[in-house]
Amino acid sequence: MRVTKRFVTMRRLIQMIARVSVIVLALTCAVLAQAPPHATKGSVLDAVALPGEMYVMGGTLSPYEKNDVQADSYFEQRAVVFSTWNNSFTVTPYASMNLVLDTSGFSWNNKIQPSLGFKLNKHVKNGVFSIGTAYAHESRFRNTDGFHASSARTDFASGWFGWQPAAEKTNRWPGSTWVVVGRYSPVEHGNLIEQAQLTQGYVANRFGNKVLIPFLQIDVGHDSKGFDWENKVIGGAGVKLGIPVGETYTEFAAAYSYEDRYFTGHKANGFKFFLDFSYGWHLFGRRAN
Repeated sequence: MRVTKRFVTMRRLIQMIARVSVIVLALTCAVLAQAPPHATKGSVLDAVALPGEMYVMGGTLSPYEKNDVQADSYFEQRAVVFSTWNNSFTVTPYASMNLVLDTSGFSWNNKIQPSLGFKLNKHVKNGVFSIGTAYAHESRFRNTDGFHASSARTDFASGWFGWQPAAEKTNRWPGSTWVVVGRYSPVEHGNLIEQAQLTQGYVANRFGNKVLIPFLQIDVGHDSKGFDWENKVIGGAGVKLGIPVGETYTEFAAAYSYEDRYFTGHKANGFKFFLDFSYGWHLFGRRAN
């Protein structure tokens, strides 16, 4: 019986990841296939760098949401219109799209949110800190429970820092941390949300371009309105196979995790299986650095 349930779960995961990947990769390919507009040749826009990124993450990500297969995809295109201090400070208008799906139909896991805004970014060694504002539209399309589609201004501050990336063959301790704080959910109407993650791994073995990494990870969330799904701590240990190829990075992972939704007292533990795929680009070869 357990084998059957795991088979069904993995089949749902594969189907969902395939659907989301097709959507996001189609958008990416459409953008990358464009030739430089003739109107910008020889103009001031030739100096504008056009970095972008995308990721797709999917799997059984929450021990509390048992057997729920989630898929989270994000696509962002930026334009570096101003930089100073040796490109360590930049101003970047951006357009983004976030699409989340799951198999259980939780409203917070089934949404789409396009955004248009700008960020101020301070780049440091192996990291970046940003503050930004945007106009966003959020629509939750399953079991909405009164969360109606809404458009609003969003404001946020974020930071990311990484060390010893697994792609470098001499590195042994790859890790990263990120944090985001702000009012960035139009549907939740002014809810102040804080989220953070810390991951530390160890390179146990390398197989060509593949890297076997045991790791520890903790996720922390909090909000001002006390929603169950925002106020939680998830900690776990596992192993992942990382595959860096050029500007892409793919991970297949399994971990045993414990989740505490501390406002409601809900707790759960169990295995989770997931994959991550990320890709970064610079349109038309234009780089800020």
